[in-house]
Amino acid sequence: MSDKLPPKILVVEPDEQMNANICNMIERYWFNVIRARDYETALKSAETNILNVAIISSRIPNQSAKEIAVSLRKISHQKELPVVFLIEQDESAANYNTTQGNYEVLVRPFTPIELMTLIRSLLRKSNPIFQDKIIKYNDISMDLSTFQVTRANKLVHLGPTEFKILQLFVLKPKNIYSRAEIIDHVWNTSKDISLRTIDVHINRIRILMKLDTDRYPLIKTIRSRGYCLD
Repeated sequence: MSDKLPPKILVVEPDEQMNANICNMIERYWFNVIRARDYETALKSAETNILNVAIISSRIPNQSAKEIAVSLRKISHQKELPVVFLIEQDESAANYNTTQGNYEVLVRPFTPIELMTLIRSLLRKSNPIFQDKIIKYNDISMDLSTFQVTRANKLVHLGPTEFKILQLFVLKPKNIYSRAEIIDHVWNTSKDISLRTIDVHINRIRILMKLDTDRYPLIKTIRSRGYCLD
């Protein structure tokens, strides 16, 4: 059994139903999918995930698909990110010939087999880095495939939201995250979430992860900035 997670695919498509359709196509092949409907969400998703392929629609308003690809590849851990451009029938694939890096162009309408063939082709050519199933920091262990958490070898039962928040901290334990950044990671920007909601979830994590030997909270508050792992 592999100790790595399946490929992680970013889908950037503004139409909600089309976005869902594309994601469903990919998920049927047991790939992980991250959904984005605008440039800002796509960029934030790329900053907090290790992506293996990005599928970018030419329908994104106010930003060309090529510009989005360039922005994603400016992120330090996404420099070699392979891209599938989804274009319309009246668009010319030649417009993407100047695109640097590993990419393919797919004209709408397309079949699931056509899409998956391109994704797999890009994966073969890109020598991708797949994320570990288990991530650790000090005595914390998180299994991203079973969603189990342990601290000091003791099982801790976290809810889905608390799991996502803790995962953010464990992946980059030295980072300080503001409440707004945590909201973007867990809910994306389309949700209207109160900043104080984060305080509630952080407090739950502190309580559930606490050991009798702890002198300080596992997640500490950085005044006027946010939170980080202690």
